[in-house]
Amino acid sequence: MYLKPSFFIIGERKCGTSSLYRYLVEHPNVLPCQLKEPNFFAQGKDQVTANIEAYWKLFPTQKDQGDISFVWPELNKEGILYHEDVNVNRIQGRQYLTGEASANTFYEADPALVAEYLPDIKLILLFRNPVERAFSHHRMYQRFQEEGRELGFIVTDFESDVRQEMNLINDGGWGEFLTPGIYLRKLENWRAHFPKHQLKIFTAKELKQSPQQTLNEIMDYLDLPNYQYGDFLNHHFNKAPQASMSAELYQDLDTFFQPYNEKLESFLGRKMSW
Repeated sequence: MYLKPSFFIIGERKCGTSSLYRYLVEHPNVLPCQLKEPNFFAQGKDQVTANIEAYWKLFPTQKDQGDISFVWPELNKEGILYHEDVNVNRIQGRQYLTGEASANTFYEADPALVAEYLPDIKLILLFRNPVERAFSHHRMYQRFQEEGRELGFIVTDFESDVRQEMNLINDGGWGEFLTPGIYLRKLENWRAHFPKHQLKIFTAKELKQSPQQTLNEIMDYLDLPNYQYGDFLNHHFNKAPQASMSAELYQDLDTFFQPYNEKLESFLGRKMSW
């Protein structure tokens, strides 16, 4: 028998989900999923129904079976993807839980499907300043395009792409890079399927500036023993090389997102610390 996941970091993309998952897996009572991002529930109901047993097998067994290793995709300082083996020491008789992180789930998956198979799962969301998130997302797709991946669309320069998207969204359409940062559009549906106590939201800034405090809150949420991470929290995973946009474009995007951010804050009853 396999351990069923107790937690699920569902996104959002480019908001720090990789770092958060590695931090959680470092906890002595947490075992990893075999894949960093199974992206399982975004495949749709037919695929999920047909392959649910294979999904359960991605998680550790309930019985002790020695140490666990998994392959971790990481970016080097030049932004080039490589893979490293991560080993987790499993101690006989210790109580463990497991979980996964698939950052596309929040935006692409049907929450009703997740609730069908994981009704008691504790969901974790990371939100990031939507301007910065869009910029990082665009840079990722530029790397994918340079690697020769088939995206289904052409990525040009950031300013051209997002100014076109702003016009499309203002006319009732959507954009590949900006729409995911309008978080409330998806959040309302998730909250309709999962009660408030099963969905915790943090910001990328909170994780970056106060990582131990953020992990303390998450450990409490997951009923995990307190653990002091020390210097391990100084490591930021899947971090691309630094880049920047013009101040004018940043201000225009900030203004574009402002009404959406205000609605999000009203829905949550809290200010977002971007």
